Amino acid sequence: MKLISKIHLPAGAILALIVCSAMILWLLKQPVPISSKAPASHSEPIAQVATVKLHKGEIKETITAYGVVLPLPDRLKTINVPYSSQIDKIQVNQGQIVAQGDLLLTLTSGADAVLQLQQAESELSAASRENKLLQERMHLKLATRQDLITSRLRVQQAKVMLKNLTDRGIGKQQDISAESAGIIYQVSVQQGQIVTAGAPLLQLVDQNQWVVRLGIEAENYKRLHIDQQVLITSVNMPVSEPVKGRIEIITQLIDPATRLLNVFVRPELNQTLLINDFIQGRIIISSVNTLLVPSQAILPDDAGGYSLFTINSGRAVKHLVHIGLENNTHVEVIDSDLKEKDEVVILGNYELKQGMAVSVIMAKNDHEGLSQ
Repeated sequence: MKLISKIHLPAGAILALIVCSAMILWLLKQPVPISSKAPASHSEPIAQVATVKLHKGEIKETITAYGVVLPLPDRLKTINVPYSSQIDKIQVNQGQIVAQGDLLLTLTSGADAVLQLQQAESELSAASRENKLLQERMHLKLATRQDLITSRLRVQQAKVMLKNLTDRGIGKQQDISAESAGIIYQVSVQQGQIVTAGAPLLQLVDQNQWVVRLGIEAENYKRLHIDQQVLITSVNMPVSEPVKGRIEIITQLIDPATRLLNVFVRPELNQTLLINDFIQGRIIISSVNTLLVPSQAILPDDAGGYSLFTINSGRAVKHLVHIGLENNTHVEVIDSDLKEKDEVVILGNYELKQGMAVSVIMAKNDHEGLSQ
């Protein structure tokens, strides 16, 4: 008997294992019951939107105008010579920075100036000979003392005239140097050119002494005043921060060429501005600290006004709003129901209706451009 039990014990274990395996396979094939607590599918549409937090910030109302950078008139120095000359060599170019004492150009006397010098030399020679003859005649009692005095006066006048011409450089090569540091604003002559007495040769302006001339529509004249702040940027070379300036002169005359009113602005810093550069100026009319939203949040309303959407508990809420000041990026919104940190829809808002379900993606708050 002991031998028989030893033989059947493994067979029973194998049978039990087979039965268990069959039960497991049967259970795996059975359908999984659906829980009564599983969420039901939604038949209503869900809009995908992006939002930002409503925030307060400063916004400025501006008038945009365009103009040019010019040197200050009282800082513009015109270099000329008081006698006719011929330009021998020009040492500088327009727009070049020069230091005090730098050679600007060389010139020689023109034919008219040389003739003046020769006439002065001849006059001195003739007056000296006449004076010598009068002295001899005085010894012979053939001339009066008055004649001698008149002759000596003629000699003195001839000497003064000749000295004046030679001191001015007539008759020799003349070097014209910069009396102070600055920028060559204009070169009015060419090499080899003969210029008349007093004609301008070139103009030199003190470095960083600029003024900005802006052309303003005449209808905005009453909104301007002296010392009004202006934000200046170069059209050709955009910079991260505009140059600040103040209105210095408001003219009372419409420019016949542009039909605009010229306004002159004195910039606080000139390092980023170039002479004759094309400039955009934003004249600040007013400024407020208020609730702001990106421009794309504002929608035109059927009633002729404006609206925007906020999100509350996963649903879109429509607000009829009034808009105030605006710039290139942001708009002032006026509505008693709005408050700071409300979620305002900026993308996907054209699809929304009041109470519509939404799926929200928070956009990065962009507060740049608030003061533009």
